[in-house]
Amino acid sequence: MKIILLIAHLIAIATGTGMSIANYINIRITAGEKGDRREALAFLRRVLARIADIVILAIWITGIGLFFSLPPQDEPNSWFIVKMGFVVLLTLCHGLARMTGGKMFRTGDQSLYPRMELFVSGVWMSALAAIIFAVLAFQT
Repeated sequence: MKIILLIAHLIAIATGTGMSIANYINIRITAGEKGDRREALAFLRRVLARIADIVILAIWITGIGLFFSLPPQDEPNSWFIVKMGFVVLLTLCHGLARMTGGKMFRTGDQSLYPRMELFVSGVWMSALAAIIFAVLAFQT
């Protein structure tokens, strides 16, 4: 069961990281577009964001499952705690990006693009940091 959880966790992490970088690129491209192209790129971002909701949930569920499948230990090491901080930051940035994107969609306020770019950058940079600290936390 632990191997299946690990495989699912790594696939979810890879998917989420790739999607967050794709969304960042999408935002950068969209900033210079107008009309139908801009609307199509915004639609793609909304679709990716809905999928990302599921991916982040999968990361959390499989990660918690993996944590409880570890051998008993007194407390997690410091690398693990730092990694979890970045996972929380990733989740927070995703939620704020979703809220900002929803506001942009409802109001048409294009001045929110810099804020959206900041939150989406926070997602992928947090994902990369979490991956690095996970390697440090679980090195053998």
